[in-house]
Amino acid sequence: MTSTKKQTIGNLLFGFQIICTVIFCTSQALKMLESTQGVSFSFFICHGIFTLLNLSLSVVAVRESTDGDRKIKKQSVFIYTMWTTVLLIHVSIAIWKMPDLWKYSDTIAVLVVSLGVVATVVFAKVKKLPLLDPYVKAGLAIFFKSVPQVALAWSISLYGKGGLSGVWILFGHITILTRLVHLWVSNREQWNRNTKGSFVSEVWNEASWLAALIAWLVF
Repeated sequence: MTSTKKQTIGNLLFGFQIICTVIFCTSQALKMLESTQGVSFSFFICHGIFTLLNLSLSVVAVRESTDGDRKIKKQSVFIYTMWTTVLLIHVSIAIWKMPDLWKYSDTIAVLVVSLGVVATVVFAKVKKLPLLDPYVKAGLAIFFKSVPQVALAWSISLYGKGGLSGVWILFGHITILTRLVHLWVSNREQWNRNTKGSFVSEVWNEASWLAALIAWLVF
């Protein structure tokens, strides 16, 4: 694939991600203003940490990229910045509207995430990897994202889905898959460790979001 073609595809995916992110944010924000049934506060907090980790990976990827790849990787930085803003909006509404902000399922999710973080840090020490290593960041991102999404599915089964938008669930999948394609396109000859780290974490992101979709459909 030529550099020009990659740039064109990257620009199209970039614009599409912006549209999907706006729809994703708006649909869930409006739903939570009506009801917060089934909403998991720990999900939003951990999701925010996940997004910040991927934002840091994408920022470093820009610094290490060649001129031909720099534009597309800058687009990834912008997308993760947008997602950070989205999470701030959702967290603010949750704090405002949720009568029972923290549930038993949130405690379990945070405990599992904490164990995963400890395991990742221990692994990094054993392998003599710095905590800012892209693969270590990717491992942390997986625990901060995948576990809370499975916990969200559990929360739906326990409390219902009245506060969760079907459009939000659907566009969550669309945006994850679009980011995966965007990361793939950003590769020219060989991926650097930061891009690989982001890609792996997004694969786990999609797999765990399927659990939330199944729970939303079943319950």
